[in-house]
Amino acid sequence: MAEGVRNALLTCGFREENKHPDGVIVIGGDGTFLFAVHQYMDILKETVFIGIHSGTLGFYMDYRDTEISEFLTDIIPGNLPVEEYPILEAQVGVQTFYAVNEIRIENPMRTQNLNLYLDNVSFEQFRGTGLCVSTQLGSTAFNRSLGGAVLQKGLPLFEITEMADIHRSQFHSLGAPFVIADNTKIRLDSDNFEGAIIGADVHVAQLSECKEIKIQESKEKILRILRGRKISYFERLARLS
Repeated sequence: MAEGVRNALLTCGFREENKHPDGVIVIGGDGTFLFAVHQYMDILKETVFIGIHSGTLGFYMDYRDTEISEFLTDIIPGNLPVEEYPILEAQVGVQTFYAVNEIRIENPMRTQNLNLYLDNVSFEQFRGTGLCVSTQLGSTAFNRSLGGAVLQKGLPLFEITEMADIHRSQFHSLGAPFVIADNTKIRLDSDNFEGAIIGADVHVAQLSECKEIKIQESKEKILRILRGRKISYFERLARLS
């Protein structure tokens, strides 16, 4: 299938470019789409993405693998509309992590203590496995499996969801998913991140040496997706049930 799409586009005057493409065509599932976005994270503002789903219809894909002719008919004129989506940014020391779906701070080894600050205001003391910060797009992914709310498309919101939270008199966390404005700045402090990891979509890294994590909407990066077939967000969402 991929070779057929490639040959059809080359025949119509498109040029193949792997390092700095104007557009990236993804064939696979939503996980494949996320992987492709991270492959081109350094040039997000310069490229657009469009997907062909090889399974059930996903949130990033407008075409199924049985609709190649429709895909080619729509993309070849080069005038499909572009939708933009925010990217989450997590600062850990000198390292920066980016995510389309979510940033996860979790500790599979032991109970993790976290102090959560929102816009530099102390919000809660958390104790448990960890916290998940998701975008509107990511609200249907890991966030949903944690019992978080699904956010309707177009809402400029993020969501914080707790993982296996423990409630004692000296630890006070909300104990429920918390929807926040997308311009909110999140800070997580801990005296000890030993054994903890940070997950940024499909990427995971150790956190042992850090004391503070800052999470916010990226000012430098944004995801741009070409939209073809008109598919209702509610139709996509109904496929999850």
